[in-house]
Amino acid sequence: MATTIESVAVVPGSLLHHSARKLADRAIEDALAAASIQPHDVDLLVNAGIFHDRILGEPAMAALIQEDVGANPEDPHGEGHGTFSFDIANGSAGVLSALQVADGFLRAGTIRRAVIVAGDADPGHGMAVDFPHDPVGAALVCGWGPGDGGLAGFRWLTVADAAARRDAVVRLEHGRNQLVVHQDDGFAAEAAACAGKVAAELLAEHGLRPDDVAAVAVAPFEEPFIDELVPRLGLAPDRYIRPGSDVRFHTAGLIAAMSEVDARPPASAGEWVLPVAAGAGIRAGAALRCRGSDQRTNRV
Repeated sequence: MATTIESVAVVPGSLLHHSARKLADRAIEDALAAASIQPHDVDLLVNAGIFHDRILGEPAMAALIQEDVGANPEDPHGEGHGTFSFDIANGSAGVLSALQVADGFLRAGTIRRAVIVAGDADPGHGMAVDFPHDPVGAALVCGWGPGDGGLAGFRWLTVADAAARRDAVVRLEHGRNQLVVHQDDGFAAEAAACAGKVAAELLAEHGLRPDDVAAVAVAPFEEPFIDELVPRLGLAPDRYIRPGSDVRFHTAGLIAAMSEVDARPPASAGEWVLPVAAGAGIRAGAALRCRGSDQRTNRV
């Protein structure tokens, strides 16, 4: 038994549809439809997106998304079913953090299904000058299933006293809140060094070698980070899932990478996939996912 990924959905935005919240809504609706699950059957909803419309601080974006998609927006009564929702703020590594949280709930038997969502978009109204990410929403549905396929473990590493090479802050500018996103040229190398180390430690912990990994799904889903990670982890470059479009992902990047992995059938009944993510801090994490022959992921 293990936590399985039942469906994945990625929804790119456009000039007319660029609200992070609305894109998250659409991604959840698509992912639930692909898994043939109704919104009221969702037990846990975790939002990993950090760029909220109008730089909204409260309430939690997850609660607003829960209401939008109709996942038991009211308090449960009697024996009724409820949905627990909350936000996780861990940047490009937020989806991996959310996966570990969902895995803990599923392993404990507290829930049967979880939805993880991330939406990136300019907050609008001139609140973020030169916003560096494109509008996109992404969601995945997790469940608990039998067999060899599923999530097998997680590991994290934080670089002590690391320089702030990537950050997003809200400041007061001319009497208005303004979001400022910054990343310097040293982030990719330092983040890849941390990510490569924690991924190697996770593989060793499970008695695996780099050659045992069929694919690496990464976040940030960006060429500079992947190029820096390749020599540090010791896997062939063709094992890394690279961006297949010009979309500039952020928190939705890991789901997009996992969607690319699931676009093809597993080569064997026990194919290992290595999701790796790094964010500001610098903090990096890795997970192991076994794609079993009895596991079918719906991708939209």
